Amino acid sequence: MTTTPAFRFHTIVVATDLSDASLAALHYAQSVARMHGSRVVITHVVDPVAYAYPSCAPKDIGQDQTALNELRQIEDEAAGHQIPVHSQVESNIICDRILQSVEDNHADLLVLGTKAKTGIGRAALGVVARHLLARTPCPMLLVSPGCETHLPTVGCWRRVLIATDFSLASLEALGYAHHVAYERLMVVHAESDRESYTRESSLERLRFLAPFDVSHTVPVEHVVTTGEPGRVIAEHANKFHADLVVLGSPDYELEEADLCSSTVLQVVSKVNCPVLCVPSTLKTPAHELMIHEVLHAC
Repeated sequence: MTTTPAFRFHTIVVATDLSDASLAALHYAQSVARMHGSRVVITHVVDPVAYAYPSCAPKDIGQDQTALNELRQIEDEAAGHQIPVHSQVESNIICDRILQSVEDNHADLLVLGTKAKTGIGRAALGVVARHLLARTPCPMLLVSPGCETHLPTVGCWRRVLIATDFSLASLEALGYAHHVAYERLMVVHAESDRESYTRESSLERLRFLAPFDVSHTVPVEHVVTTGEPGRVIAEHANKFHADLVVLGSPDYELEEADLCSSTVLQVVSKVNCPVLCVPSTLKTPAHELMIHEVLHAC
């Protein structure tokens, strides 16, 4: 039986270098589009080597006929599945071109492939993801090649894990998770500081923020624990057999030094399913004060 999504992404931008890793992400995005009735914009930003140079791509890498031919073939295949699709080849500053495509097309989802097979591909794609996470105005879906095993649940994700540290972005991510979970929702809060660990208080907050959604009939499991957040979230996601992990996006641009400390990057590198990162659109002092008042009132 086909499930009709209650929540829809209308325009999806897929950033691709036409490598195996990014093509897996493209196939995943097309599956989301089929389920949601979305329009897809494919933005090709040079090849994998150039991803290692997010601020200035080498001059000898750019638009070529092979890329154009491959994009035309992808368009034809998508049209065969009745997916409205448009492709474009871009050069210059990679991250800026991707963000411009998101803005120009009023996209409500950006899809990017991760975990390229070669060492330079992994490092390069990591650079682009780090630069985009804090700058993308819409949610960003990070998809690894292994995520193709999750294609049967694309768009109507059965088992969704949302992790929150009670930041604005993670609370908005919680709203997305409620909308896209169709069978079970797990809400996880991990405290890295055991001395300030107050399980009952945090559990009460989670139950207040993510109650059982009676109208959607989705059971909610609340988990509060201690440990390094990235590791804890990944472990619970894999044990839960999550089809999707939802996180709040970082509010600052990540650097290479953050690879071992960033919760988002740690989760992306460890889980076996796509990760949806949601930026905060409520970055005003008034909203921050409101959120803190609500949480402290729990």
